Amino acid sequence: MLHRFSRWSIGLVLLLAASPGPGAEAWAFRFSSRTFNTSWHDDLAFHNTTDQDTVVTLLGVSNGTIDEGTGLEVPVPAQRTVSLSDLPGVWQADLDSDLWVARFDAPDGVLVSSRGGLDSECPSPCGSPPNPFPNLGAFTMPVFRSLTPAGAPQFHFGADLGTQASRSNVGIYNGGGAAGTATIALYRACDDALLGVRTVSVPANFALQVGMAGDDAAAGCSDQSKLNTWLRYVIVTMDQPSLTYVFNVAGDLNSYPHLPFGLAGF
Repeated sequence: MLHRFSRWSIGLVLLLAASPGPGAEAWAFRFSSRTFNTSWHDDLAFHNTTDQDTVVTLLGVSNGTIDEGTGLEVPVPAQRTVSLSDLPGVWQADLDSDLWVARFDAPDGVLVSSRGGLDSECPSPCGSPPNPFPNLGAFTMPVFRSLTPAGAPQFHFGADLGTQASRSNVGIYNGGGAAGTATIALYRACDDALLGVRTVSVPANFALQVGMAGDDAAAGCSDQSKLNTWLRYVIVTMDQPSLTYVFNVAGDLNSYPHLPFGLAGF
């Protein structure tokens, strides 16, 4: 992962949740990242809307391999919700990364929720164990039912924190069978001015995160008729089938960051 989610930062996931579509295959970004005294973790939850018990099955992971002997199947009883956080040892993977993608079979009638959380931690030798709960806030992550075709632009509007200075962290998954190249472009919405471009190589079946430097969110716009000068958006284009997200983070703070607002996925 090129840039961790944040050190002393607050964030807002800009892409919420893809609506369930036909077919059973689904993808979700997963992560487990630590800084000096905070950590970021994800969780997947499955809700069975049908009257029949069913099973969600892990099909594969990026950035590594599934651990031999790990549980691949998650039983989801009828009309019940199951969280992976309550199932230790299930869907474990051998990874050399703190960001990866899980590909899984979620049958029709199963709703999938991907959630991220920010935890406070007490570093050694203070004696307190790591905190497994998102006591500093939680946020919705995207769930995908298909890969974006090669060459198709992926738009992420609202790549900002209002007038607060921030940077955009862009997650990219190469779901193709060969290494690919992704182009990331950051724009100012008031005049659609290009603020920055990055090009990165992504190995096949691999996920990484790229930081896009922020700018003065209150800077003037070349179109003087516009009052909203802070709205930003990101366009990602890749030459392989892919998935992307944008996560905006603020600068350093003098205390633990908190996520004071939440919006349920829809």
